[in-house]
Amino acid sequence: MKKAFNIAILLSFMTTLIISCGNSSGKNNSTSENNSELMSTAITSENCLEKYHGKPEELLTAELVSQFVDFEGETPSVEKVSEQIIRDPDFAQVNCKWKIDRKRRIVRLKQISKIKLYKSKTPVDRFNDKYHTRTEKEKAELKEIYDKEVTEKVNNKDSEKVSTTIGMDFEYIKVDNIGDAAVWEHKVNDLKVLLGEYQFTVNVDLNQGNEYDLEKAKLIANAIIDKACN
Repeated sequence: MKKAFNIAILLSFMTTLIISCGNSSGKNNSTSENNSELMSTAITSENCLEKYHGKPEELLTAELVSQFVDFEGETPSVEKVSEQIIRDPDFAQVNCKWKIDRKRRIVRLKQISKIKLYKSKTPVDRFNDKYHTRTEKEKAELKEIYDKEVTEKVNNKDSEKVSTTIGMDFEYIKVDNIGDAAVWEHKVNDLKVLLGEYQFTVNVDLNQGNEYDLEKAKLIANAIIDKACN
């Protein structure tokens, strides 16, 4: 249990690390920006998600999921997971889970969080900097930082576990007509959505193929936005 907790903390650290390195391809961007340059406005005039920060269970419910997913007669369990693992409201998530023929199905809403903004970038620019398929050069730079900052803090076995989950090789596919910007990471079934100054992630795994999961994630994401903003 202690080992799992330590890995979770490292994942939190590496997520922050990746975000900070997300726009390294812009040469001078990541080094010149600092907290004193934070923006006060976003593209979307209202931040509908602000009041749900740390409260994904108020948006993702079994009733909402059932509009788009057939539970096939099973009763899903809906539970919130947050400070039990990482004491940070940005990591709060709600899981809607059920099983068909012993195979787990799951829909998650996680990490309703405020995006870090800078005067030199719009929220969409910043989002795209964070979530884009990295070049080999960017991967190498990130790996170098990872090796220096993380592997010295954990044993080799744990560092391998962290390395496979921090997203160095993630492939982000742009998704249109959801929020202000959205991308699909097919390797982990994450649909990441930007709305105003906030972003959230819908994770869908229904054991029916990646394209099927993406289509369901899009429907659920739009329903979440509609519920939050209307």
